[in-house]
Amino acid sequence: MKQIKKLVVLGLLLVSFGAAAQQQTAMRINEFMTINTNDLQNEYGVHGQWIELFNSSYGTVDISGCYLTNDPNNLKKYMFPKGDLITKIKPRQFVIIWADGNPTNGTLYTNFNFAPGEELLFVGGDGKTIIDRVKVPDLQENQSYARTADGKGEWHIAQHTTARAANITHTEETKSQKMARIDPYGWIMALTAMSVVFTALVLLYLIFKQIGNASIRRSRKKTAASNAPEAVKAAVAAAEEATGGETYAAIAMAMHLFKEENDAHDEESFVVTLSHTDRTYSPWSSKIYSLRQLPQIKRK
Repeated sequence: MKQIKKLVVLGLLLVSFGAAAQQQTAMRINEFMTINTNDLQNEYGVHGQWIELFNSSYGTVDISGCYLTNDPNNLKKYMFPKGDLITKIKPRQFVIIWADGNPTNGTLYTNFNFAPGEELLFVGGDGKTIIDRVKVPDLQENQSYARTADGKGEWHIAQHTTARAANITHTEETKSQKMARIDPYGWIMALTAMSVVFTALVLLYLIFKQIGNASIRRSRKKTAASNAPEAVKAAVAAAEEATGGETYAAIAMAMHLFKEENDAHDEESFVVTLSHTDRTYSPWSSKIYSLRQLPQIKRK
């Protein structure tokens, strides 16, 4: 049981480390400046070299434990200290690193400077994985070297520095603004919406009509398949034609007598119920001798 717990804890640690490493790969070197005379100032009021990192993901990335260097042979030149909240970069946000060679100034101050011809490398927490790298060009005073788009695109000498801001400022007209200009009263939008609704209703009507017709055709096919063969139909029709009115009259009379006979008796089986009726016959009539003798009930 203890071994299973240890394996579970180890698996969770590995997953967390893998997720952290995956998040670190979203960091990009986005812009930097080599000669700073009147651009950004650090918190000490000093103009110095700076490097802008950009979090290209939509999750917070902790760069503590990662490395920044200007030497491909020494990937662990400067490590971002652990335990400082400033190393947690929010989604799609920027952070400025000061390359002044004095790391005692704070977490975001490196222990090196960089010069044209060198490389800037951002290294993962394992000290081996190079996440991003760029070669430093020869720049004039207060010129920055930036990507054409944040976290991606080609590198170019920027006309204006955009530290802690997007490299491209979107000034073109948005779709909503364009629609407000074309249709200020909303008539086009209303007609479009109504046409969409009525078109959908017509399509639904046609679809349901086709479904209904298909169901009717299927039902007719089943009915035709279940009917008797033509020979049987012809025999039944012939039998009906051969049956005359006398036959139907006899059947009707039999059913009538059967009903009257059943109504004259109780529901019990084998019990005969008789209704006594007193009749007076003339002794001069001879018909009495031709009648059926009625049963006599002996009363106790």
